[in-house]
Amino acid sequence: MTTPTLEQFLDDVKNHELTIHQNNGVYRHLTFKNPESINQYFNITTYPEYLVITGDMGSLIFSRLTDMFNFFRSDDLQIKPDYWSEKIESINYNAKSASYSEFDIDAVKKYAQEDLNDYLDGNQTLSSNDREELIEEFDNKIMCASNEWEMVEAIRNFNCNGFEFVDFWERDTSKYLYRYIWLCYAIVWGIKKFDEVIK
Repeated sequence: MTTPTLEQFLDDVKNHELTIHQNNGVYRHLTFKNPESINQYFNITTYPEYLVITGDMGSLIFSRLTDMFNFFRSDDLQIKPDYWSEKIESINYNAKSASYSEFDIDAVKKYAQEDLNDYLDGNQTLSSNDREELIEEFDNKIMCASNEWEMVEAIRNFNCNGFEFVDFWERDTSKYLYRYIWLCYAIVWGIKKFDEVIK
């Protein structure tokens, strides 16, 4: 699944209405929901140094400034998923990264292909038989891997005709979850709607 665009998000929430349960300085509790459905509803709750978003698309806790609305506020609904992911609070690293990203096998295959191409371009002395054997082994082991565990094992153990992967996992091989990007849009949109109501 690809990540949502702003236009897709806006279509998802076109019938959402704001309910203000609490608005006392940095203490806020807001609900955004279509009155006819609970599909894709969400709550935004803030207290000093924290913003919590919960609802149909998941839950996240962010921490950065005393008033987190000042941290996220964006009149043009621009999001900063990279920077914001650094502000997610969690019990441990694995739970934290799982809340916003997942393994991207397509990116891994792309990087692996680039490494192979660089190796082949830099090794003109490789015989045509060795070259064909390497490409066939690469296609069978790397390009046929169908999940994270197969891919990690294939990259780790690959060695054919002098080619192996060195420091491969230093690259980012993850992609943002659909729901993480959706929640980022929900935060900036929700803050904008709140600002429109209380001004």
